[in-house]
Amino acid sequence: MTQIYRHSIIDIRSQEYPALNDMTYLDHAGTTLYAKSLMHQFSKDMTSGVFGNPHSASPSSMLSTQRVEKVRLRVLSFFKADPEHFDVIFVANATAAIKLVLEAFRDVKAPGFWYGYHRDAHTSLVGLRQLAAQSRCFESDQAVEGWLEETTEGQKNAPFTAVGLFAYPAQSNMNGHRLPLDWPGRLRASSHAVSQKMYCLLDAAAYVTTRQLDLSNVETAPDFITLSFYKIFGFPDLGALIVRKPASDILQHRRYFGGGTVEMVTTLKESWHAKRAHTIHEQLEDGTLPFHSIIALDSAFNVHEQLYGSMDSISRHTCALASDLYNQLAALRHANGHAVCQIYNDPNSQYGNAKTQGPTIAFNVRTAQGGWIGKSEVESLAIVRNIHLRTGGACNPGGIATFCQLDYWEMRRNFSEGLRCGDDHDLLGGKPTGIVRVSLGAMSSQEDVQKFVNFVEEMFVEAGGTMVPAHILHPITPDMAESAVEKIQIFPVLGCSGWQVPRHVNWLIEEAALLYDREWCVVLKGGTTPLDHPAMKNIRPQIDIEKGTLKLTAPLNPSDASSNPSKSECYEEVIISLWDSPSQTIQPYLNNRHLADSYDSESIVNFFTAVIGIPSTLARFKKKIAESNWNDSVSPASVDRSPTVSAVSDGEAEANIMLSGSSKWKSHHYIRIGLHYFELIQSTALQTAEESRRLRHLPNKYDRSSAAQNSTICHGDYVQSFSADSISHDPALREAIASKFAGQHICTVWNCRRDFNVAEDLAAHLRTHKSRTVTKNSDGAVTNIEILLKPPPQRWKRWKLRLTRKV
Repeated sequence: MTQIYRHSIIDIRSQEYPALNDMTYLDHAGTTLYAKSLMHQFSKDMTSGVFGNPHSASPSSMLSTQRVEKVRLRVLSFFKADPEHFDVIFVANATAAIKLVLEAFRDVKAPGFWYGYHRDAHTSLVGLRQLAAQSRCFESDQAVEGWLEETTEGQKNAPFTAVGLFAYPAQSNMNGHRLPLDWPGRLRASSHAVSQKMYCLLDAAAYVTTRQLDLSNVETAPDFITLSFYKIFGFPDLGALIVRKPASDILQHRRYFGGGTVEMVTTLKESWHAKRAHTIHEQLEDGTLPFHSIIALDSAFNVHEQLYGSMDSISRHTCALASDLYNQLAALRHANGHAVCQIYNDPNSQYGNAKTQGPTIAFNVRTAQGGWIGKSEVESLAIVRNIHLRTGGACNPGGIATFCQLDYWEMRRNFSEGLRCGDDHDLLGGKPTGIVRVSLGAMSSQEDVQKFVNFVEEMFVEAGGTMVPAHILHPITPDMAESAVEKIQIFPVLGCSGWQVPRHVNWLIEEAALLYDREWCVVLKGGTTPLDHPAMKNIRPQIDIEKGTLKLTAPLNPSDASSNPSKSECYEEVIISLWDSPSQTIQPYLNNRHLADSYDSESIVNFFTAVIGIPSTLARFKKKIAESNWNDSVSPASVDRSPTVSAVSDGEAEANIMLSGSSKWKSHHYIRIGLHYFELIQSTALQTAEESRRLRHLPNKYDRSSAAQNSTICHGDYVQSFSADSISHDPALREAIASKFAGQHICTVWNCRRDFNVAEDLAAHLRTHKSRTVTKNSDGAVTNIEILLKPPPQRWKRWKLRLTRKV
């Protein structure tokens, strides 16, 4: 790699960042690292003088004031901003700067302000929409370009407000895509600025980490620029709002004032105050400034320049590293030729072009069969190797939705199923819920790049002998099929009528049941026991997945409705959200378990009370219910949520899955529907032979194919059945049955895949992959692994682990 800095990167790292000797730090988009010289200079600065609170005339206070103003000018100089046209307000971080702008726009007189933001906006930018009178999210760069080119006559749905704010990031904090910096100037000259007083906010936090922000042209510069200095220097924890002075008039709308921003305040008899009027920063820097941190910023500028020379040098250095890392990750292939990394680069960006792409790579890891390896698993293995990276949503909801192909309703569904920021819900509905992000900084090296590429290759690239066997992925052909799925029914509310899944819809198979099947029940108002009332059979459900609703319809008077079903006034209906949880939690029912949460909505209570004839409401199960939970005479006979299956000829009205054609499966123990295997089980509350035909899904935990991760059935799926004697003839079924007894937690390393019942055991096992030497034989199988562990801090142990089996 060409020498870019005045000192070699090896010397810089060894002298200034000694902690990097044992780690690979790839989270510079979160914060870059501070240099040892910076801390020494700051410490010397602090011990060489006395710095007092700036709000005074004492010598120590004046010293602080002088240093703060010196740094303020230095900040402007760093971004090539003329002090005549720009001012700097010091804040805690970029988010605090964004909120400061919001305070001014929030206080604009009715009807408020219009707000537009780009899809790549950080969550802190998205949050401004909550106080806007009208908002719009631009789904791409091209959407912004089209908006800027609109004429006054061609504007559709023109904002009704007199003030507007357009905000976007200079660089996506998710994947490093760099957006055009000429938009502020073009907005100022567009038709939108004619019809409205339009302002532009640029979130520069991710951009300025490795790229020079040039504000020398006041005509094309953004009105407000927000940033965090720890992203550039690692220390201090400080942010700034840079204001273009011609746009400062909008900031006068901010009604709040704090200490230091007013000349006079009266509190007795009459409320009055006079704001400071000399400079913009005097009006907006509430309370005592973080003057020690601002003084530390002076040392940060000094050391940064001494080590790296200029931001242009950092840009060239990181651009070259990022390009190399991207090319190597993109080139990784499994033995079958499929890509290992699904990299989420914006179509408008190109690695190696610093104008369009920053040194950040967002991706997910895929198996040889196209399945996903969860972000949490990648992170766990990275921690074992002391690789520091970021996983999850990266505070970038628009980017995650776009590149993970998550629709609005899927994200709402994921949240209702328990997904939260930072958790280990990696895959829902067959799609990843977040990404893995690696980002480079000024002190990153070629060694960092190579260590990470080697890590991905060693841990996730599948050799020929370790891939999921091809027979697992073979579909059933028509000549192999005994029958097909004729109809799929869901019974959302226990004891009520069913809903037929549309023929074109793939319906999700959850761990113990079909999605939304028998997930709700009816209870007496204030009670805890599910009802089984005859009138409940008249309640008919309808599910709209995309809208996230469960619509229940029932005749108000069953006898009248049956005699004249065309009379719509005989029917009651209510709509329940699939995504929102009930507001009322019922007390534990039995064995200190929560049976269900009940709804206290007046419309829901009125609906069930009218239909059933007794005060009742709906409740949603929180856990799979064991049969021992039921002890009331009105409770249903069976609470097993396993899906029921029947041949259409049997005429069983309440089965989940209706089959056409042969019914030879009756005498067999296992059924395959599409690519998924099921076990026929007996109900513990067996009443008739028809009720005993329930299916237990047999997912293969070792199968990382996309089909296995998105377990669904659909109308028309072919069906096969297997007897106990025929199991040995179907390796995929044999593996699925064996997988039933495997632990819930499986090591994701391609040449290991051991299973554990306890997460802590898996975590301990992962340490065995900390340092190893891999030897492969001709078919790609691993013959031995040399493991270097450090169980107690006092000593090292070394031994060899022979793998006796391979998956």
